Amino acid sequence: MMVRLAGAAYAVPDLVESVDDILSRERERVDAAFSASSPALQHRAATELGIERVRCCGTQEPYELMKTAADTALRGAGITGSAVDLIIDYSTLPGSAELYAPLAPRLSTDIGAETSLNISFKFGGCAGMHLAMHQALALMKSDERVRVALLVAADSPPAGSRSLMPITVQGDAGSALVLCANGSHGPSIEATEVLTVGQLHRVITLATRQNGTGLQLCVDAAELEQSVVPVYYLHFHRLIQRALSRAGIRLSDVDHVIYSNLSASDREGFVRAMGLPPGKNRQTAMADYGHTFGSDLVINYCDLLRDGAVLPGQWLLFAAAGIGFTWGVTLARA
Repeated sequence: MMVRLAGAAYAVPDLVESVDDILSRERERVDAAFSASSPALQHRAATELGIERVRCCGTQEPYELMKTAADTALRGAGITGSAVDLIIDYSTLPGSAELYAPLAPRLSTDIGAETSLNISFKFGGCAGMHLAMHQALALMKSDERVRVALLVAADSPPAGSRSLMPITVQGDAGSALVLCANGSHGPSIEATEVLTVGQLHRVITLATRQNGTGLQLCVDAAELEQSVVPVYYLHFHRLIQRALSRAGIRLSDVDHVIYSNLSASDREGFVRAMGLPPGKNRQTAMADYGHTFGSDLVINYCDLLRDGAVLPGQWLLFAAAGIGFTWGVTLARA
């Protein structure tokens, strides 16, 4: 069975906030993270972030971004909501504490997917797309009744948790992908590889504030540097080689590498570690949107399509790692 990426879309809120203002407002949080980091990591985080501003929901509900993206992606794929057989919500941080309930059932009602199988999972981070893709492909290939899958995410951090130093600064976004079995439109999904390392699950956690007033996103900067950084690009290399081997191609055959928007230093490190020519990892909207967790790859892919950069027959490699701690890659051919 051939499964194609028939539609993709993202939505961001109108409210813009500068990174300088965020870091100033969350200074105590930033200082605590830097105090547990080495001088080298502090320097990279402070000088090579590559993010100038982010989009914030404010009073807007993150679900609205998800719904807008889903409607746009379905329309682009030429598919009605009633034809959707499977919805997977892989949001990590869908807004305030009151909204940490699964969003897939709500979305199925709003788009008219009355008989869809609705699945939600949390804390896959920006690698959640690959986990959702892996799950969708398994269901589609094992059950012929599942013909159309809608993968969605909408992320917005708890108040006071936009700074994830020494890693990134988070912006808000919603996104959607439409997968079709034996369709004729969109890139074919050739391989998806995922890896999770359970012992690293405490590197980034969602915890109740000490005063009990809501949730906060916590980064263990020391554990991140000691346990994640040494294997970060190694796991990417392993997964990429597996995906390429399944498709029978080499990395040099890949035309576009679609990577997440953690920071400029992370992007440059990935390019160096994988031995990529700089031109294969294009400039993205990272400076204006920040890191949007599950929507990063969809944003960067949609912007490639908008610019007319994806041509028939080209190979696309999606790669991202995130909290969980998870790594994932997906290989597709236009």
